[in-house]
Amino acid sequence: MNDQDWGAPESEILETIRRVRKSNSQAVIAHIVSVEGSAYRRPGAKMVVSENRVGIGNITAGCLEGEVLDIASKVLATGNPLIQTYDLMQDRDDMWGLGVGCNGVIDILLEKIDSSYQTILDSLDQGKPIGVVTVLSGDVPLGTKAYYDEDTGLNPSENFPDWLSNEVEPIIPSLIKKGKSTSINVETSSGQARVFIDSILPVPKLVIVGSGNDVAPVVDVAKINGFSVSIISFRKGTNISEKFPSADHFYYSSPTSISSILNFDNNTYVVIMTHNFIDDRLSLEQLISTPVNYIGLLGPQERFVEMLSEFETEGTNLSPYTDKIYTPIGLDIGGGSPYQIATSIISEILSAHNHRPSGHLRDRQGPIHDR
Repeated sequence: MNDQDWGAPESEILETIRRVRKSNSQAVIAHIVSVEGSAYRRPGAKMVVSENRVGIGNITAGCLEGEVLDIASKVLATGNPLIQTYDLMQDRDDMWGLGVGCNGVIDILLEKIDSSYQTILDSLDQGKPIGVVTVLSGDVPLGTKAYYDEDTGLNPSENFPDWLSNEVEPIIPSLIKKGKSTSINVETSSGQARVFIDSILPVPKLVIVGSGNDVAPVVDVAKINGFSVSIISFRKGTNISEKFPSADHFYYSSPTSISSILNFDNNTYVVIMTHNFIDDRLSLEQLISTPVNYIGLLGPQERFVEMLSEFETEGTNLSPYTDKIYTPIGLDIGGGSPYQIATSIISEILSAHNHRPSGHLRDRQGPIHDR
C-alpha cells in the first residue's frame, strides 16, 4: 500500500469494488463497524484489500492497516467473514498504544466482495442511497444481509428473519438522511442479534461552469475529496477533456441551456467561474430554481450586488434563493494561490455537504465526529 492508495476517497473505494465485480477477481472489504472511545475514522469507513495484498483506502491513520492486510488473506482463503477487535486503550505501552493517534476499541468486519455487492452498486448507479444491514453476532449467521431501498423498504436475504427486519427497518431512514452508520443490539422474544447498519450514499457531484485555467486546481481538490466532477464550457474551441483530464464528465452548452443538460439534484454542488459577468448572471438564473443547495459564484461582493440590481430591473426576485448562493465563494482561510483558493472553495462545499458549520475543531463542544 502506498500513500496514494491509503488516502483514497470513498468514491475510489466504490470504483474499486466495481472493478473487482467486473473483473471477477477476488478482494476483501474491511469496514469499521463500531468504535468505543476515540478513533481516526468512524463506523462506515472502508478499505479494500486485493488478492495481491494491495490495500485501497484507510480505516485508521495507519495504525492497523498492516494487520488488516494479513487478516484479509485469511478471509480470502476461507471465504468466511470475520470480526476483529482492536483495543487501543488496553495498554499504552504496547505496540498498539505507543504513539498511535487512536485511543479506542475498534471492531472491524472483513468479508469477501461477492455478488451481493452488485445490489449496492446498482442502487448507487441510479443515484439512490442504500442501507445495508449486516449481522455481526447472535442467533443469525455472521454476514447475513438485508438491503434498504427508500422506495421498497427493507429487502432481506433468505436467512434474514422477520423479527430482525421488523426491529431494524424503522431505524434506517434517519441514518441514511444523516449519512451515518452504526452497530446496534436487537433483542426480542424471538431472538437476539448485533447488526451493523451501513448508510451508503451516492458520490456527491460537483459541476463547474467555466473552463479557465483556475478550474484545474478546483477539479484536483474536489477529486481528492471524493467528488464526481463535471465541467460545462461555453467555448467549443476548448478541448476541456484534454485540459482537465482529472474530471469525469464534459459538456458544451450555452448559459441559457445548462439546466437541461444535467440532472441538478440535491446531491449536486455548482461552482460558477466563467469570469464573464453576463455568462455568470445567465447561468445563475438557470440554476436558482433547481434542487441544488449550493451555488458558488466566483467574484467580489460588489459584483453580486450589481447582478442583483440587474435581476431586480428585469423583474426577477432572488430573495427566495439567496440562502443557497455563496459569493464571495469559499471559506476565509486567507490563501491567495490557485490551490489555496481551490481548497477554500471545496472546504466550503464540504461544510455544506456535511451539514457542519465551518470553524475550528478546538471550539467544538464534544467529539469531533457525530455519534
